[in-house]
Amino acid sequence: MSGRSLSGRLMRRVLAVVGAGWLLSLAVGLGVIAHEMNELLDRGLRTQTELILALVEADRPVPPLSAGLRLRVLRADMPTPSAPWPGIGPGAHLETSAWHVMRRDSADGRVAVELGQSTGWRREELMESARAFLLLMAAVLVSAVLAVRQGTRAALRPARDFAAQMARRDAGDLSPVPAADLPAELAPIPRALNGYLGRIEALLAAERRFAADAAHELRSPIASAAAQAQLIAEAKAGPEAATRLLRAIERLGRIVERLLQLARAEAPTGLDSDRADLIAILDLLIRDRPGATIRFDDGDHDRLDLALAPDSLAILLANLIDNARDHGTGPVEIVLRPGPVLVIANPTDGPAELLGDRFARRPGSDGTGLGLSIVRALADQHGIGLSHEAGPGRMTIRLDLAALVPTLATGPDPAPG
Repeated sequence: MSGRSLSGRLMRRVLAVVGAGWLLSLAVGLGVIAHEMNELLDRGLRTQTELILALVEADRPVPPLSAGLRLRVLRADMPTPSAPWPGIGPGAHLETSAWHVMRRDSADGRVAVELGQSTGWRREELMESARAFLLLMAAVLVSAVLAVRQGTRAALRPARDFAAQMARRDAGDLSPVPAADLPAELAPIPRALNGYLGRIEALLAAERRFAADAAHELRSPIASAAAQAQLIAEAKAGPEAATRLLRAIERLGRIVERLLQLARAEAPTGLDSDRADLIAILDLLIRDRPGATIRFDDGDHDRLDLALAPDSLAILLANLIDNARDHGTGPVEIVLRPGPVLVIANPTDGPAELLGDRFARRPGSDGTGLGLSIVRALADQHGIGLSHEAGPGRMTIRLDLAALVPTLATGPDPAPG
């Protein structure tokens, strides 16, 4: 089910803001028009009153009044004519609910002119001006709506092009997605997608390597086991055939175990949320190897938690310890130093050499040649610093575990009591 249109939501929000601004502008505009029209009409009313007073003083006829106006002329020697507004003082300006009245008096006070303008007429004039202003603002609103619509479509066109490009993409194409034309607000989408595609590519590559490694390394042990089994089945083998078959099966088991460890180590994963106690895991690994001479100096640590899954840490350490036992000639020394840095060292027979290639083994070795590849893969994946020092008759490997020390949130120091 598809969600609501992004362009539709964007248009609605923009138009809501534009509409609110339009209504506010309309209200302010109408208020300004009403105020300015009243001032303009008051000035016109004042001017007309003064002109009519001049005509009356000169005994000249007053021209017909325009719509909405009413005149009252007051003479000192004549009765006061009636008018629809109350009497006002000399030079005054009166505003009632029905009339706006302006009065002007002659210099000798014998003649006064009161000119009234109907409030209803003013209201009609204001409504005509408001209608014209409303039509203008409506045209502005329609133009704004069209501009927002076109602008939104133009702004989201790169997103539609990106979606069309992804739809045309082949299912097996895991190459990075270009995002040069996308707006900055949408750029995180292809970045996250490229990260996801990269993880999928790494997983597929790990699967391909696993299949190739399995085919490469299991061929000989399987052939040997099959040959011994055939001899036993045909009753052509001596008692040693069963022993050779058992050894071949055991070697197959070790190879499969190492291949699975390597596949897991090379598979990209998220950050570990588990915690592993380095001291406890090393103690357990040492106890599981009762025939080996392993000396462990824990640096007076009772516990050291690392941000790593316990089984991943156990696989890494077990491969280093077993590699030292298989290729060394003396006791394995493990020392935990500040940092924390874990040092694993032991003597070797002749010049020390670190073989890091897959399936690389010294002549006569019964190992799989995968131990250090597993260690390197786990170290790279979890940010563990891995270094070694090969000296005459001794090999030393250092693990910098500082990146795995959990960061504890600390607050301000408490105030002294």
